[in-house]
Amino acid sequence: MRTAPLLLIASLISLWGFAALGQTRSGDGAGAQAPRRITKYPTLKSFVEATYPADKKAAGVEAAVVLTIEISAVGLVNAVNVARSAGEDFDAAAIDAAKRFEFEPAEVDGKPAPAKLTYRYEFKITKEPEPPPSVNFEGRVLERQTATPVAGASVALEDLGVFATTDADGRFAMVGVPNGLHRVKVTAARIQVSFFEEEIASGKKSVLTYRVAGVKSPSPEETLEILVRAARPRREAAAVIISAAEARHVAGTQGDVLKVVQNLPGVSRPPLSSGQIVVWGSAPKDTRVYVDGVEIPALYHGAGLRSTINSDLVTSVELVPGAYGADYGRGLGGLVRVETRPLPKEGVHGYVGADTLDASGMVAAKLTDRLRVGAAARYSYLDSVISAVSAPAVEDFFPIPRYRDYQAKATLDLGRNEAIDAVFLGSNDDLRRAIPSPDPARVRAETTESSFHRAYLRYVRVGSNGDTVSVTPFAGYDHANVTTSFGDVPTQLDVGSWKYGLRASHRSKITRSMDLSLGVDALGASSSIRRAGTLTLPPREGDVTVFGQPPGSDYNVDEWSTNIVDLGPYVISDIRLGKFTFTPGLRFDAFLIEGSRMTPRVGLTPAIGFSRMEGAVDPRLTVRYQATPRLLVTASAGTYHQPPEPEDLSAVFGTPELALSHATHVSLGEAFKLTPTLTAEMIGFYKYLGNLPVRTRLAEPKLARALTQDGEGRSYGVQLLLRQEMTRGLFGWISYSISRSERRYLLEERYRLFDYDQPHVLAAVLSQEIGRWVFGARFRYTSGAPRTPVVGSFYDARGDQAQPVFGEQNTVRISDFYQLDVRAERTFALGKRVTLAVFLDVLNVTFHQNREEIVYSSDFKRKGYITGLPTLAILGARVEF
Repeated sequence: MRTAPLLLIASLISLWGFAALGQTRSGDGAGAQAPRRITKYPTLKSFVEATYPADKKAAGVEAAVVLTIEISAVGLVNAVNVARSAGEDFDAAAIDAAKRFEFEPAEVDGKPAPAKLTYRYEFKITKEPEPPPSVNFEGRVLERQTATPVAGASVALEDLGVFATTDADGRFAMVGVPNGLHRVKVTAARIQVSFFEEEIASGKKSVLTYRVAGVKSPSPEETLEILVRAARPRREAAAVIISAAEARHVAGTQGDVLKVVQNLPGVSRPPLSSGQIVVWGSAPKDTRVYVDGVEIPALYHGAGLRSTINSDLVTSVELVPGAYGADYGRGLGGLVRVETRPLPKEGVHGYVGADTLDASGMVAAKLTDRLRVGAAARYSYLDSVISAVSAPAVEDFFPIPRYRDYQAKATLDLGRNEAIDAVFLGSNDDLRRAIPSPDPARVRAETTESSFHRAYLRYVRVGSNGDTVSVTPFAGYDHANVTTSFGDVPTQLDVGSWKYGLRASHRSKITRSMDLSLGVDALGASSSIRRAGTLTLPPREGDVTVFGQPPGSDYNVDEWSTNIVDLGPYVISDIRLGKFTFTPGLRFDAFLIEGSRMTPRVGLTPAIGFSRMEGAVDPRLTVRYQATPRLLVTASAGTYHQPPEPEDLSAVFGTPELALSHATHVSLGEAFKLTPTLTAEMIGFYKYLGNLPVRTRLAEPKLARALTQDGEGRSYGVQLLLRQEMTRGLFGWISYSISRSERRYLLEERYRLFDYDQPHVLAAVLSQEIGRWVFGARFRYTSGAPRTPVVGSFYDARGDQAQPVFGEQNTVRISDFYQLDVRAERTFALGKRVTLAVFLDVLNVTFHQNREEIVYSSDFKRKGYITGLPTLAILGARVEF
């Protein structure tokens, strides 16, 4: 900030000793004298800056004072007068400065002469330009064994979301990196992913050399990582990062790295027949799953044995059980984000693999200097394998999943750090579970079919200063069908939905300590639904029911359509103040909810549809405190809203006028590094949920009011993680969660247990590399899910069948689950670029018959159980090239 004058702009010049600048006459009038001429104007030689009045400068007030300055024949200022005032303080400052001016004097006929001029003195407040950012973080990446440069490696500052690429000599450079501790990630096609921590100090340039370990073949999984955040901040607080080199060797995963998430704290074990994700006491449908920012309905196939996205096409998966940022919404539960990995920039790479469960493969290739493509597929045949080695009726006792999936990706490089991806995803599942009976009319079964398809374009540009632009339009189709039968009487729910939307964001650096992200998250769903059967089947959370319960005497049919559109703009800021990082965010959601029927079909009455707008404003905040280099403390809080499900908007089976549900999330945690490779984390959380759709308690519901929004819930608990990062081939972790999740009808005195409540969840993972061998083990323990006991039965004459009499809701539990899995793997080199890996995964080595569901005989006098899979040895092989 400085005062800026305007130099000599006006100018009335008067030369002392002359009556006018023209002719004069002599005293005797004898004749005229020749006119005198101005041969030089006065020029300012020495300028003096005025003192800016402090109160005016602080208030941002600017002004201009017009002065009359009398200059002597030697260039000194004789007098200064105010011709036009700007106020006493400005006038005084201008006069004081002008009196100290020095001039080159005016000249008349070549001789110095006095003069008078008018001068405008301006007081302006100008901002000093910030110096351009300079290179303060640079270095080189070398292969550890040979010390050769690694070209094309990505050196990323994960906490800032910026990266640089090494040149042919392995060198990189970044400008304007803010002071503080940063996490550095180095990845490349032929090296193991590596992590470092660097401190950037003020006025000091960091020049570093990173020595990284190479791999024998460019396995796509070597660049994969799993990020699990207990409370997702913009600065990666409380993150657990597990490299693919570790994840692919975890026992019980069969090399599917995304399944590692199931073994981490905060994640409850879902029922065997589902691949749902239950986190922090939220209903499975309340947790959203995204791939590159595009929502998909499921991360895992129906039985949870495989992920729906091929691991070789994934670079990271991020789990946020709650309290996530403003860039995501429409969910009361958690958040799962999957990022697809960049395709190889050179050559042709891929694999072919098969095991007891399924066969899969992937190939990726560079077509031109700018275009790369890749495709992957998987097909399961576990049902055929078990049928070949077991009794033909094995599916009557163990639900056997059938699944398949495909993925394809193409990348077009538009420029340096600028590219567009085209991605196609697809998945299909079939699952049947049954209670056998000698009487075909008494066989009880449930069949689930589900599928989804997605296509999207993703444009990303990262500027040299770290500014990031991302735009992702997408479209797809989801289909789900659940059929429950009791003999010849079926109930069915069929939902088909066209999904479309757009995710766009722009992140920029405002100052050295502040970033700003602006974006929009839009999603539309146009659904067609058909439901037939009793009002209570399929059951919903909170229903008092038992698996295989006969349908009621009522039988209804409804077909309807819905259109739910959400436009969600948001703003997020990252503010770094010393050891603190504040991440406030604000999200605005505008929901359009439309449906085809407000009332049930009655005779020839024409359909009357509905259309309404619902709005929500959700503030969110994360605070991160780096107390010491070893101790990190985080806190997060936020509000969340969720629209009703299309299947709940039926005029027969639901309520067309359902509004938004809402939730509040709070979390507080810390992470402490005990040693360079051993970390302990603890997170406490609390969730409140309100306005939840529940079945009406009226014996005779009002027309089109089968559901009400009188449900509320809460969940709270603590999760712990003790993790040993890989050192000398050894890695593992122990995770434990203790929590409670409850629900109730509004204004009820007591809460009941949530149907998915699991108070204790424990997982222990250990793996050791010995040469080309890898040995591992995994132990899991979870509390059994709550169920409502059957205390008797009565005969229903109208349906000619027995009906159960229930005790108090959710007062008994299925037996606790525990299972030990082991794994052994051996790698062989088949050539310079080809490797063979053979593995044996043995699930449930103790042959423990885990009870998955309680079932009853048709007269409800005898109790039994559907059990999980017995000991299952999964032998597989994988060839990489």
